[in-house]
Amino acid sequence: MMLLLLLVSLAMSIAAPIEECNRDTVAIVGGTYKVSEDGEKVEYSCPKGKYPFPSATRECETNGKWTNEKQKAICKAIECPKPVMFEGGEYEPHKPKYFVGDELYFECWGGFKMFGLEKRTCQENGKWSGETTICDDGEGHCPSPGIPIGASKVGTIYRVGSNVSYDCQNGLKMFGSKTRECKENKRWSGSESSCRNSYTYDSPKEVAEVFGSSLSETIESSDPDRVEDKSVRRLQVRTGGLMNIFIIIDASKSVGEKNFKTAKNIAETFIEKVSSFDFTPRYSVLTYASKIKRIVTLSESEINTQAEKVIEAIQKFKYSVHGDKQGTNTRAALQEVYNQLSLDNLRNEKFLEHSNIIILMTDGKHNMGGDPSVEVKKIREFLDIKKDKREDKLDIYVFGLGDDISQDELNDIASKKDREKHVFQMENVDALKKAFDEIIDETSAFEMCGLSRDHSKKETKDDNEKYPWIVKLLITRPTEVENCKGSIVTKNFILTAAHCFHLDDQPHFVTVELGPSDSAKVTRKVQNIHRHPKYDPNGKKEKNIKKSFEYDLALIELSQKIDFSPTVRPICLPCTSGTSWALKQRDMAPSCKKHENFLLSGDLVKALFITEEGRNALVQMNVQIKQGKWRQGCLKDAEKVEDFKDVVDIKDVVTDNFLCTGGVDPEVDPQTCKGDSGGPLIIQHNKRYIQVGVISWGTVNSCKGYTRNQVPAASRDFHAGIIPGMEWIKEIIQDELIYLN
Repeated sequence: MMLLLLLVSLAMSIAAPIEECNRDTVAIVGGTYKVSEDGEKVEYSCPKGKYPFPSATRECETNGKWTNEKQKAICKAIECPKPVMFEGGEYEPHKPKYFVGDELYFECWGGFKMFGLEKRTCQENGKWSGETTICDDGEGHCPSPGIPIGASKVGTIYRVGSNVSYDCQNGLKMFGSKTRECKENKRWSGSESSCRNSYTYDSPKEVAEVFGSSLSETIESSDPDRVEDKSVRRLQVRTGGLMNIFIIIDASKSVGEKNFKTAKNIAETFIEKVSSFDFTPRYSVLTYASKIKRIVTLSESEINTQAEKVIEAIQKFKYSVHGDKQGTNTRAALQEVYNQLSLDNLRNEKFLEHSNIIILMTDGKHNMGGDPSVEVKKIREFLDIKKDKREDKLDIYVFGLGDDISQDELNDIASKKDREKHVFQMENVDALKKAFDEIIDETSAFEMCGLSRDHSKKETKDDNEKYPWIVKLLITRPTEVENCKGSIVTKNFILTAAHCFHLDDQPHFVTVELGPSDSAKVTRKVQNIHRHPKYDPNGKKEKNIKKSFEYDLALIELSQKIDFSPTVRPICLPCTSGTSWALKQRDMAPSCKKHENFLLSGDLVKALFITEEGRNALVQMNVQIKQGKWRQGCLKDAEKVEDFKDVVDIKDVVTDNFLCTGGVDPEVDPQTCKGDSGGPLIIQHNKRYIQVGVISWGTVNSCKGYTRNQVPAASRDFHAGIIPGMEWIKEIIQDELIYLN
């Protein structure tokens, strides 16, 4: 009976409603607020340059009181930390407080050299502009580590084995390493520290630049063929590599459903961007509150390397799966990473060759399971990561998720590496999403073929970042000047049309223009012009063909190689290893035939070419390659050309080596104009661009310069196919590309 009464009492206490908090007491002076639908949380907003005090949120407790209820909410002016110490020089002005817009000026003493900015400005995010200003006399084995504004430092000897330690002034939290050691390679251990207020945040631009560069370094370090530079990790993505990427999303109540959904979207964006690089990582995705939920694991080999399937699995996962979400067990999430690595170690003989990236999005408020940093230590030990050993095999990035986060926990979990940053706090979750949209900047992978900046972004103004593989050819003869286009295929070769050149043209007639479309454009001289040996304009006169364009291909060999950059990059060619990476066919015994079947399958194939509208303005024109039943229309329109009226079989003109675009059925295709000759006909796959043809000739030219009039019904364009010419391209370019059979 006693037990029954106890159970009834317990049930009544569980069922008893939580006392509702008074919404009339949560207003904020100088700002706005929003109460959640269930009345359990308040979120504050302040104008730019101010922050909500004492916190960005309040939560309704079971006793009917708001957290921090005794303190009136108010919008206060944002302050930047004030200097505590500065070595080797002076700074001014000395003030008790520094607000947004205030400036600090630094000067080094004689014998000291300044690194960093002479002037730094207090910004709206509570951070000083630029990096830490350092005055260094060059006397130490390691350079001076500097003193971040707001911090004090113990230790003034910078010899190998020496240590320095940092503390932040009252009220500020430290991000980065509290203690650093001067190592034998004359670099400091750990990562640079910074002192922050609770409202300090990273801008999306800062996150994209810092995280994107750091991640690119990690991707490169996963390349098994990479020769490591012991002094610094280079900022370049390399082909190949073995990598595991763990994405962990906090689904606890303090994070909230809106932030959780945004974090899912961020994960999808990240995976999509990574999929454009020439390596295939394995993914593990999990979420957690009181318990963990596995979305994709390392053991699911049929899914975890396929970006599309991983994204689909993330999209299907619902926030409601986590039940009441009262707990936040961050340690359990990291323990799951440890368990998956342990299992993989038993199955994978190349386990230790893999680099491992952990991306954790959380507010850092664990309330069960114990200290998550303990699990980080276990993972490091398991991967045999020790001081100055195998540090490139693990990177843990932690992103603050939500408006009210635990800075200490985020910093404790994140990796700490010299010249890198692994912990980020954003103004809000929308800013975090914006940062991830930019996080994998394709410009860091200059040598990968067929990449460009996402030209859907308004801020991408430079045409050459949109279309970095396009070049202009200027052929200056004694009596005339001719313009053509071409495409960059390697550092030494440009692919274009053979008909752009007369048989007696000399290499010094030709100038190649590449890079920025302004007065600072880069030019290259030409060493040799290689025409396809089967290109013979007069070769079919016995068939009444006045001029033949069969095998209308030419390679221009440059006298000075190209330096790849964000505005100058190679395009992908079929039948090469680079295109296998772009098409994600590395595990399918890739071959030239498979590329052809993949790229040119179907009667209508979406393609594009790049032309000019106005002075130096490059634009994309979308067309469809006509095959199968649609190709008959191309042949019929070719028969209408006056020069071919006496040709018995039009297929002697339009051979199978040509690709056809144009016409008005099933849609109107824009036509090429004269100056487009030699440019690439391109198929886009995801974020990669593969050239399948060279613009050769057309049935009708209704252009006036680059101005296009209404497209005539019989307008067709024919492009010299790349695949039929690949054996010749291989002979000329040889070792600069890896070819497939």
